[in-house]
Amino acid sequence: MLRNKRFWMILLLLVILASAGGYAYYANTAAAAQDEAEPEVQTAVVRRGDITISATGAGTVIAAQEIELGFATSGVLTGLLVQVGDEVASGDVLARVDDTNARQELLNTQLQLAQAAMQTDASATQTGISFDDISVEQARLEVELAQAALDELLSWQSDPDEIALLEANLAAAEAGYNAARGQEAASSTNITVSGISVEQAERDLAQAQAAYDTAWEPARDWELNDPRRADALEAERDRTADALLRAQEALQVAQLNYNAAVASTNNSSSTSAEGNLLNAQQELAAALAGPTEEEIEAAEIVLRQAELALQQALLNQEANALSLAQAELNVAAAQAAVDGTVLVAPIGGTVTAVNFAVSETASGSVVVLADLDQPLLEVYLDETDMNMVGVGYEVEVLFDALPDDVFTGQVAQVDPQLVSENGVTTVRALVLLDADSFAKPQTLPVGLNAAVEVIGGRAQNALLVPVEALRELSPGEYAVFVMENDEPRLRLVEVGLMDFTFAEILSGLEEGEVVTTGIVETE
Repeated sequence: MLRNKRFWMILLLLVILASAGGYAYYANTAAAAQDEAEPEVQTAVVRRGDITISATGAGTVIAAQEIELGFATSGVLTGLLVQVGDEVASGDVLARVDDTNARQELLNTQLQLAQAAMQTDASATQTGISFDDISVEQARLEVELAQAALDELLSWQSDPDEIALLEANLAAAEAGYNAARGQEAASSTNITVSGISVEQAERDLAQAQAAYDTAWEPARDWELNDPRRADALEAERDRTADALLRAQEALQVAQLNYNAAVASTNNSSSTSAEGNLLNAQQELAAALAGPTEEEIEAAEIVLRQAELALQQALLNQEANALSLAQAELNVAAAQAAVDGTVLVAPIGGTVTAVNFAVSETASGSVVVLADLDQPLLEVYLDETDMNMVGVGYEVEVLFDALPDDVFTGQVAQVDPQLVSENGVTTVRALVLLDADSFAKPQTLPVGLNAAVEVIGGRAQNALLVPVEALRELSPGEYAVFVMENDEPRLRLVEVGLMDFTFAEILSGLEEGEVVTTGIVETE
């Protein structure tokens, strides 16, 4: 606030000093001339009137929009539906080229898309399921079955009811064996043979016992602490234990056979009873022992293989989805190629050129389409008038071919860069003519020349003074001498528009006041 007050005080002081200086200058000049002759002060009355500032240039009618239309690929022109001068609407078909190859390619890509869709898109099949869905579901089921089998092995527990049943079966088998053995007691031959078998079984058992004792010798326990020998020793002990068990069982079988031979001469009954007994013993042993490590490891391998198969099915599904997307793109490209065999007008306009005839191979620009409904003027003005041109400025146009009509419009565009025309640096602008201005019986053909006046400013009923009355105190700051009581007084004024003759006064003067415009020397 204080700064503003100080500014106005300084400005007022400058005005007073300027007035005093001006008056002193005026008085000294008048006094100096008084000795020779009485000067005559030339004056003018402040009046109201109109003032317009403008810049002139040359213009040419151009199309508001011009498009060169052609096919995406070259081809033999099979149809031409327009000629130069035709008016077309947006979407109208202008020309066609041979589409045989394009349609065949479209059909091929559509078939490939259908195949790709059946592979991975369930909605594309009548059954509502795709091949990939089936593959993935099958793989999931295999994983579930393998997992269930492994879980069953890992969580195994003996079943008391099953054990009791197998024990009863074993007892029955033993009873049957004993009965068959009693039946063979009368046969000396069978007894002899059975005795030999028992002796052989005993020898085998002795050998198995010796191998077992060697493997299970406590003195060899140190090998279990040696990683290189531990596995071999464990395998040897398992093997000799199994061999000893088999030898024992073999001996038992031989002994049973021998006993059966002694008890009965019915060899078939003894053999059957023996088999039943062995089966019962093996079933009971398996039920009591549970799954082995080898069985569990095998089940784990089966599960891993099923999981890998599931991952493979999922990867195939992703790959087939990509193939489907590619097939869709191929169809879209093929459809675009078919559509590209038809030349369609993107806008309404007038055909200004047709560059090919039917049966010729068309390439590049085939049809040129221009929008002539709203013609533009391409205008060039001298660079010194650059400040007189701006977007939205009013324009008056006088065509060379239509000297009796004045057209109006507005500046629609001013190029940000100066251009050189015939060695002269100019400002290029585009002028849009008012619709009512050119809606006349005559047309405005492209290339029509005109004189253009760009209205840089216009003021009506404004206060006007001659430009000679202005005294420029500093750039953009003006004052005038106003006659008060027959004496000139300097007064600051605000100036608006100014041409070569008059200046618009925005403030500082009133209509009817008299200002000086200079001193006329008289003899």
